[in-house]
Amino acid sequence: RRFFFELLPDTCEVLWTNGAGVKLGLLHWGRFMAGLESGTLRLLPPLKPFGEVLAETITSLSVVLDRQKLQRETAAKEAKARAESLRREKAEAQRLRQEEESARQAEIARRKEAAEAQRQADEEAEQERLLRESEAAALELVDGIKLGGWIVEEAGSKHKDAVRLKLAVRINASRKLVFVDRLGLNRREFLVDELVREIVAGRVRVLGTSAEFDETLSRVVGRIRVGRN
Repeated sequence: RRFFFELLPDTCEVLWTNGAGVKLGLLHWGRFMAGLESGTLRLLPPLKPFGEVLAETITSLSVVLDRQKLQRETAAKEAKARAESLRREKAEAQRLRQEEESARQAEIARRKEAAEAQRQADEEAEQERLLRESEAAALELVDGIKLGGWIVEEAGSKHKDAVRLKLAVRINASRKLVFVDRLGLNRREFLVDELVREIVAGRVRVLGTSAEFDETLSRVVGRIRVGRN
């Protein structure tokens, strides 16, 4: 930056200063004109007033500020939207996990219930089979009691002590058996089915049968009692 201070007519030279009056040098007029034509020398643009420069600066800064505010607002909205999306995804994943866990627990419970129901059904079927076997064995015992054969009513609610009874009468038409005591007194009457149930329940024992048959019946009855407990 140089200040065109004065053209010296005697030497046809331009005196350059720094604007404060300090000499910077001399330049021949011809070179001065050539510099203008070639563009190596050019005039400075007119100075703008400070107020205008300040206004333009403030306007530019305001535009930048508004742009930054808009960018921050947009970024905040996007961040909020992403956070909300992540929250919904997390909640949905949690819900799915809970549903899966509930379904798994329900399936486990269903299988346990099914297994328990099957076990109970198997036990009931086994008990029913054992009961039929014991009743068949007891019926064979009852059918094998001859006149004069003995049974024992075990001690219980009806008797303080076991009571031995002898078969005195068998009425086939009504399937009734009449038992007497040692003195020949009529003590008890049983229908065949009733006596079978008493034998199966262990309240009556038939005497005079083979030990092997008694042992078989005892095992069957014992297994039924254990299963019921």
